[in-house]
Amino acid sequence: MEHVNRILLLIVSAVAYAFAFPPFGWWPLALLSVGVLAGFLHKARPLHGLIAGFWWGMISFGTGLSWIYEIFGPFSILLWGLLAVFPAIFGGLVCLAQKHGVKSGWRLALFTALAWTGTEFIRCELMPLKFPWMNLGLALEPWPFVSLVGVYGLGFLSILALAGIIFQACRAWLIALVLVVIADAEWMALRDQVQIYRHVKVAAVQAEGAATETYIALANKAPAETQLILWPENTLPIDVRNVAKSELAQVQAFALQRKTLLVFGTQTRLAGPKWQNTALTIDGNTVLGEHGKNHTVHFFNDGEHGTTAQPVITPLGKIGTPICFDCDFQDLVRKMTLAGAEFFAVPSMDAAGWPARQHIQHSQLFRVRAAENQRSMVVAASSGVSQIIDTKGAAIQSLAPLKSGTISGSIERRNDLTFYTRTGWLTPWLALALLLIWTTWLLAFSKLKIGVVQG
Repeated sequence: MEHVNRILLLIVSAVAYAFAFPPFGWWPLALLSVGVLAGFLHKARPLHGLIAGFWWGMISFGTGLSWIYEIFGPFSILLWGLLAVFPAIFGGLVCLAQKHGVKSGWRLALFTALAWTGTEFIRCELMPLKFPWMNLGLALEPWPFVSLVGVYGLGFLSILALAGIIFQACRAWLIALVLVVIADAEWMALRDQVQIYRHVKVAAVQAEGAATETYIALANKAPAETQLILWPENTLPIDVRNVAKSELAQVQAFALQRKTLLVFGTQTRLAGPKWQNTALTIDGNTVLGEHGKNHTVHFFNDGEHGTTAQPVITPLGKIGTPICFDCDFQDLVRKMTLAGAEFFAVPSMDAAGWPARQHIQHSQLFRVRAAENQRSMVVAASSGVSQIIDTKGAAIQSLAPLKSGTISGSIERRNDLTFYTRTGWLTPWLALALLLIWTTWLLAFSKLKIGVVQG
């Protein structure tokens, strides 16, 4: 009966994990859920750890990402299964470490934190079908210390503290406390830096598949003092510089009349049938710059991926213009920030035919990128959620999914760098490297002991 109760608790905890993310956002459930999983793994066999981790992942991802079924149908089961492989590996590794002698509290707590962070980082950022939604740190909005260690570092600290409780490891708590104190000291040092910030008045239009005249009409609802107007990804899904020059002339005339910069989604034709999803930045007279989408969306015809991450130099400062899926991952926004981006204007597209919950969950990823690098963002999503985000990752203006309209506001332009942007982004890489070294050592040492005993 006790065994059945533990399984039921694991299932309930997996469902609860999904409710830690938007649209619910009950973040303590993420900590409770992962804590239950870690407790289930204590003194379990590696095979049982694999099975427990897989079904925890299958249930949590299947619940939290149930909207995928409305897009991909039965194929979604395979996608959820692929994502569940990584908590399965986590479970197997923790149990394997216990089998090979990692039994003391603080060592087991540290290994557990490394195993979670390493496997989660591979799932989110490194595997071919990388998928960064529903990672533990992402659930903990408003993300304390995220501008120091990033979203994966935040997950690491959380697991270290949880495992310290579960495995009764006082040293794990001490390690976590020391890391937090160091992070707090760094944050205070950054906060005390003398900076002069300027503000830019921006507006974002939310509409999908509309005529150019409709985008112009919606943009004209922005206040007269607006300095930058943003339209969504694929606003003009044709190469306006080489194929549809009349469209470019029309939007430039609008920009000239409004005396504003305009960033919008379009395409760039490459050799033969190839094309690139592009964010174009213009004023009333010229094209100021462009960005080719680096992270194209899996399973969709999203063009050839770009290879550069440079901001656009404009009269308003250096503007980063990543496109939609670019902001799902930590690298591009960070690289643009390092290259001098002072704020971000992001054309995005979440199709009107997709569930509103998908739009709401996706909107969180833009906010965490802003918080990691302490850069303001304005996001124009085709069918929502369009947002104006401050440097702490809070949405100060937003427009609900599946509506058309315009939002406007003022955002900071700044050029200081967070510890995360400079160094803290290495946290998950370090965790993964230590995990691989430690696991290799455990396996090698185990074989050595077996050889000695047999000899």
